[in-house]
Amino acid sequence: ETIEFICADVTAMKTRLKQAEKSAEEQERRLTLLEGYSRRWNLRIQGLQEKNGEDVRSEVIKICQCLLPQHKDKLPDVVDVAHRLGRHKPGSITPRGIIFQFTSRFFRDAVWRAAKDAEFLKNNHLRITEDLSPADRERRLKLWPTVEKARKENKKAFFVGGRAFVDGVKISPPT
Repeated sequence: ETIEFICADVTAMKTRLKQAEKSAEEQERRLTLLEGYSRRWNLRIQGLQEKNGEDVRSEVIKICQCLLPQHKDKLPDVVDVAHRLGRHKPGSITPRGIIFQFTSRFFRDAVWRAAKDAEFLKNNHLRITEDLSPADRERRLKLWPTVEKARKENKKAFFVGGRAFVDGVKISPPT
């Protein structure tokens, strides 16, 4: 009778553990989606030299205005916040990156599109990148060999967030 009681207890605990694990996986999936969604409002800039007492937001707005001169007057209203990433390391040669957030996805996407082939950025040794979540970065790393191979075969291959497309078809990471 005691063994049956213990076996029933173990079975019940296994069931509860499976339910808890399933719930934790679902919460992690939802958290990853939420993080990815909130990051879609952001872009990052690498290569902008640091200055004492700099107004990072103003510098970001100036760069965006060079990329989208037709929206020069609107950009100060749609660049919400901007700041350097990480702690300042005295004596460091490499400038810290900048993350900046928009109040409008329309303008964020317009800046992102304009940045892709912008001579202004190349001439000033600047790069604008998407603000990807760690999960999206990991997914892109797994997809990169497939995208690179497709590009070498002159196929149209590109990323959208953590997803990759070859000739308009979404591809999955190798397992």
